[in-house]
Amino acid sequence: MHEKISASKNIIVLLLDTVRASDAYNSSSMPLLKSIAGRATKYSIAVSPGTWTAPSHAALFANKKVTALSGVSSNFFKKGTRIEPWFVKTKFLSGTESTLARKLHKLGYYSVLMSNNPFLTSFTNLALGFDSVYDIWLHSNVKYNKGLADKVSFVLKGGVNARERLFALSNAVGRAIPAPLFDRLYRKLRLKLDESVAKADGTYKLDRGANDTIAQLKAYMQNSYNYMPHFMFINYIEAHENYPVSKDGFIQDKWLYMSGIEELDEYAAGRLHKAYVKRLRYLDRKVGETLSMLRRTGMLENATVVITSDHGQFFGEHGMLYHSLFPYKEEVEVPLVGANFENGRLVRSHDLVEKPVSLLSLHEAILNLASGREDYLNGNLRRDRYVVSEHSGISEGWDYTLLSMLKGRSESARRIFEAKKKCNIPAISVYGAAEGLKLVHFFGSRKDELYRIDDKNEEENLINSSTYRTEALELARRAVRHKSAAI
Repeated sequence: MHEKISASKNIIVLLLDTVRASDAYNSSSMPLLKSIAGRATKYSIAVSPGTWTAPSHAALFANKKVTALSGVSSNFFKKGTRIEPWFVKTKFLSGTESTLARKLHKLGYYSVLMSNNPFLTSFTNLALGFDSVYDIWLHSNVKYNKGLADKVSFVLKGGVNARERLFALSNAVGRAIPAPLFDRLYRKLRLKLDESVAKADGTYKLDRGANDTIAQLKAYMQNSYNYMPHFMFINYIEAHENYPVSKDGFIQDKWLYMSGIEELDEYAAGRLHKAYVKRLRYLDRKVGETLSMLRRTGMLENATVVITSDHGQFFGEHGMLYHSLFPYKEEVEVPLVGANFENGRLVRSHDLVEKPVSLLSLHEAILNLASGREDYLNGNLRRDRYVVSEHSGISEGWDYTLLSMLKGRSESARRIFEAKKKCNIPAISVYGAAEGLKLVHFFGSRKDELYRIDDKNEEENLINSSTYRTEALELARRAVRHKSAAI
């Protein structure tokens, strides 16, 4: 229990959605972040608790592992799942959850959430406890083509029953079409829908709300700032797919690649990664603008700024694309930098923490800063003996009904259906700091995998090596124990 004291330090979290550590700490993609990390506190192996936005944020805010949360693990791709595709009805936290923002409120903090992600909002309960919530995505992402956005959102906002009736009608009408033609139509319509959604919310552009966020931050500081100590949590989503590739019909559909319908070769993966890095460079500049804005408005006179992410991104590694997939390095190792400011200037610390840490440790560390138990975030983040990341199921589970109807008549739908089932197997990564090893444990028929933590690309699977048999068994026991403790 943290004792309430006279709080004064501002705590600001810049959550760079979908940014993986390997690119974040690279001067060619994020030179400013790399520079700050070199002068502040850098955690080389920070591990996200989950594999997509909702579980990672929910776990951080509630200080619970993913499988201990109500709602987050309910979106398995299976029959009977009534999950909404976006935010209409799905709740990822219980309304009574004692969140980080609620705890900070008791310590005298005023908390502000500025979100560019539709999952991170009051609609989903992930904004519980924040005193002010700015759903920037709600206005920013549809400004490019509001008419088209309204049309695309019709099926999403119509509710589960409305969509299922529409799916059934489409399936009935489609039965008059020969199967080969129907399969081609399905693929064409799928690509057309992807393109329409991207055009509607501007996801092919560099900016996905960063400029609007900075403008909102400026307006807040000019018109609403109340001079209380602040906890600010800002989510930037620039690194999220789709990406700004040239308009030549290049396919970005994750499941066309994951199902093998389209080949995820070096060219395709490389082109997507190049566009991803282009977004990171842009995002890096916006982080600089954000910090400049905070400095000009006095927020950095006495503050700790945390720069991190909720999950990473695959670009062909382990045959995977994007995220909400199995917890390999590219998916769960994220940047984590703690920068302390006094009188608007960065307090140089040059701390480098090379042992694995969980992003969950931020919850306690922020409370320690707010309560005065710690003056700085300077390498004192809790380092557990074992660090875990959980894959509780894919996030794209809402179209089970549609694919179930179509898979008997469309080979593409069948292959996508099977790919989603395979990727929906729960899995957990366990980092053993003392062993220097990481186990990827699958709760299904898939065989476990074992890697050295310093294996840069996780290329050498050591699971069959007798040298590491004892360590592998202990990590596997930890994985099963972790999972069963939440049931």
